[in-house]
Amino acid sequence: MGRFYERSSKKTAVESIDPKVRDAIVAHAEKHQLGDVLGAAQLCCVTRSVRLKRPGLLARLTKTGDLDAEHTTIALLLPRYLVVAVAGERRGIHVRSIRLENASIALSVPAVDTGIAVDGLWSGALEPASFHVGLGDDADGTAFLAALREAITEVKSA
Repeated sequence: MGRFYERSSKKTAVESIDPKVRDAIVAHAEKHQLGDVLGAAQLCCVTRSVRLKRPGLLARLTKTGDLDAEHTTIALLLPRYLVVAVAGERRGIHVRSIRLENASIALSVPAVDTGIAVDGLWSGALEPASFHVGLGDDADGTAFLAALREAITEVKSA
């Protein structure tokens, strides 16, 4: 089984994020009282994910497959939070966040997908869950993953 997505990540300045996505991130931060997430972001990574295979017939009929041929993931690393926004033409913009002290990460199966699964209590959830954060296996994607691992370790050991 091959990869589901071709992903490419790029370290970027917060100011260069699509304004609609930036507004959704700010609204999420206000709703969950995270403070000035755009000003506090230590690292921002934008990942473009292009679906390599069309969802199967059952997934298309039940609308459980990814309907977007392409989507973007924006990951912001803050001193105490990870904020993730996913945007696609059909899915819209979805933002979630997790406190680093409540997060744990695991690598995805490399042959299937690139990125990480972040486990813990995500914003708005009543119980811990796992959320896949798509990152490219290029230099900027792996640098973001290393910085996230380091930040989680630092927060948990403090």
